[in-house]
Amino acid sequence: MTAAKDVWKNKALSIFAVASIATSLVFYTPISAVFLYDRGLTYSQIFTLESILLVSILLIEIPSGILADHIDRRIPIIVGFCLNFVADTLFALSSSFTGFAISYIFSGLSIALLSGITEAFVYESIGDNADQKATGVFGHFSFLELIAGVLSTVVGSLLAQIDISYPAYLTAAFSLFAVFVTLRLPSHIPHGASSEDINIFSDFKKGFKLLFGSPLLMFVCIGASASYVLFNSVYTINQPLYQISKIPMIAWGIINAAALIIAAIYNFFADKIENKLGRKKALFIAMFIGALGFIFLAIPIPVMSVIGFLMVIVGMNGRGPVTSAVVNKLIPSDLRSTVLNIASSAGSVIGVLINPMIGFLVDYNVIITALVIAAVICVIAFSWLPIADRYLVYEDETSE
Repeated sequence: MTAAKDVWKNKALSIFAVASIATSLVFYTPISAVFLYDRGLTYSQIFTLESILLVSILLIEIPSGILADHIDRRIPIIVGFCLNFVADTLFALSSSFTGFAISYIFSGLSIALLSGITEAFVYESIGDNADQKATGVFGHFSFLELIAGVLSTVVGSLLAQIDISYPAYLTAAFSLFAVFVTLRLPSHIPHGASSEDINIFSDFKKGFKLLFGSPLLMFVCIGASASYVLFNSVYTINQPLYQISKIPMIAWGIINAAALIIAAIYNFFADKIENKLGRKKALFIAMFIGALGFIFLAIPIPVMSVIGFLMVIVGMNGRGPVTSAVVNKLIPSDLRSTVLNIASSAGSVIGVLINPMIGFLVDYNVIITALVIAAVICVIAFSWLPIADRYLVYEDETSE
């Protein structure tokens, strides 16, 4: 329970935890693809929306990270939550591809402001012994978000039986609540930061050099961002795969809930898993579990599809606490948001290229799509092992 105490006895972390829970109550998740399809979109258009999301992230992610390393991080966090509310509201009300595209643009801008900046905010708010506590704290945040996801996915699937639009409306309402919660966040100015010496080009150059000068940092940051795009596709391709396996829609929410519960339990013990296996094996196992999950998901038998989805969700979420702990230790406070956002942007560029291909493959054959994704994740997972063997211990030591 140490990680839980570290979060809930800390004013900044506890307030942010409540806001994170509220924005994790995304009630339309289990029926998102069907919702969009019902509003007239094809699967190719759905994955095009994902690319639009990534492009909008790219527009401001690096400048916002640089700015956040010089000013009070509370400001971009509040703006990010406000943009998230706008995105959810537009998503609920839209009825055309253009409307959804605008929604995804606002969502991307929100993500750009909340990705590396919030991770830096959480890490630095931990206080003393941040590196030792980071995996547990990030794991606890993931646990809370996943439990919120369990609630929202069950409620959302039930609401969809009444009206497929209700889950989207309820999501927007909780996004608004999250905005009011973030207004209570305390000020958080990075160590050594100064608003008088902001130089976007110079800071970008420093962050770029630090990121790409470290093989470990480069792989974990960019590999994690790129693989997330692959993992996240499960929330769309699982739905046509469920239809092939003849799994009734009313069960989709239950399956999602079960997956999130297992992932939440896994991440609740993230620090203990890391202590037992070490960071190298902990990250590898999480990614490999996800890859196997996509293979099982592709087998058109109900029980295999369900097991596969459970494994993908566990693998996707199991990566987060470990990667966050690794990268934050290696980045100084005054460059933390900058480097994290550069890495995320690099992953987004990859995602912009990948998503249209995933959408094309889904329209062609969703089973083949799942198998291709599994193969790519396997390559990333196994390439991590020699990099960790060579650089993980060395860079941990030199960063101390």
